Amino acid sequence: MPFCSRKCLYCNFFSVQYSDALVDKYIYALLKHALRFKNKKVDSIYIGGGTPSVLSLRQLQRLLESLCKIFDLSEVREFTFELNPESVSKGKLRFLREIGVNRLSIGLQSVEDISLKFLGRIHDFETFCNVYALARQENFDNINIDLIYGLPDQTLEDWERVIKKTLVFDSEHLSLYPLSVNGNTSFYISDIITHDDVQRNMYDETVEILANKGYIHYEVSNWSKQNKESFHNVNYWHNFEYVGLGAGAAGYLERKRYKNVEDISRYIDLLKNGYNVESENEYIDDRIYEMETIILGLRLLDEGLDVKYFENPKHYNVLLECLENKTLKMESGKVRLAKECVFIFNQIALKFA
Repeated sequence: MPFCSRKCLYCNFFSVQYSDALVDKYIYALLKHALRFKNKKVDSIYIGGGTPSVLSLRQLQRLLESLCKIFDLSEVREFTFELNPESVSKGKLRFLREIGVNRLSIGLQSVEDISLKFLGRIHDFETFCNVYALARQENFDNINIDLIYGLPDQTLEDWERVIKKTLVFDSEHLSLYPLSVNGNTSFYISDIITHDDVQRNMYDETVEILANKGYIHYEVSNWSKQNKESFHNVNYWHNFEYVGLGAGAAGYLERKRYKNVEDISRYIDLLKNGYNVESENEYIDDRIYEMETIILGLRLLDEGLDVKYFENPKHYNVLLECLENKTLKMESGKVRLAKECVFIFNQIALKFA
C-alpha cells in the first residue's frame, strides 16, 4: 500500500501521503486489479508499502476480507503484514490475526529516539515497545524487526548497543540494512554521507553477535531463528513467480516481469476503464533467467545455488574466477557466497550481469 503519514528522509520507495478518501478509491481499484487473478492459488501473501498500517480498521477490513475471497488461499503458508509503530492499534492487530495474518514485519529502524528523529521516523522507541507487546498479546509468534545501521557519526559501539537492545525482544526474524543515500530523497538533497568501511565493521560485528545468539544468517540482509525464514521472500530469491498488485508494485508471471504505474490517480483511472496498468514489462528469456537466478540465488547463504545454473560459458568462467579468488565456494554441487564476502555481494553479483 503506497501510503504514508509522512515520508522518511532516507526513503526512495514510491509512496504518497495518506488521505482517507483517496485510499477508499484506491482500494476499489486494487480489488478490480485483483479480480484479474480471481481464484489463483497462492502460497504466500505480503502486504507491504509504504505503510499499510496507516489504513483505518474499516479500510483494512474491506481490503483484506475481499482479497481473501478473490484468491485461493487453501495452501497459504505465510501471510505477512508490514506496519509502523505509530499507526497500530489493538483493534487492527486483532483483526489482522483473525483474518489470517501470521507474520508481522515492524519498521523499528533504531532503538534510539535521536536516531529515529534523524531518519524522519514518526514513532519513538516507547511506542514500538508498546506495539510489540500488543502484538505478542494478540498471539503473533512470528515477528520481524527492521533496523538501519551506519548512520552518519554512528560508532561501532553505538550500533552494538542498538543490536543488543533489540535482541531483548527475542523476535523471530531480523532484517538489517545499511543506510544508503539515494537520489530523490531528502538525505540526498542534504548531502548526507555514509562510510562504507564503518558500515562493513558494523556488519561483521552483527554477524558475530547474532551467531552467538543462535540466529541463522540465511540471506545477505536477513537473520532468523530456526524455521522462521521469510517464506515469501525466499520465493523471490528462488526466482519464482509472484503477482504484484497496486501502483508501483512489480510482478513476475509466465516469464514476464512487469511493473505497475507509479501514479495513484492514473492507476485508479486505468482500472476504472479496464485498461492495462503496467508501465513497463520485459520477457525473461533463458539467458536473462539464468543470470537472474544466479544473482538472486547467491543471496541464500546456506542454501546456495545448484552448479547447473552456471552452464552459460560467461557465467561458468566468472564462477571459476570467483572460486579461485575464494569469493564463492562450491561443495557437493552447490555454489555459495563466502560468508566473509557478504558485504561486497553486489560487486560479485555484477560480474554475472
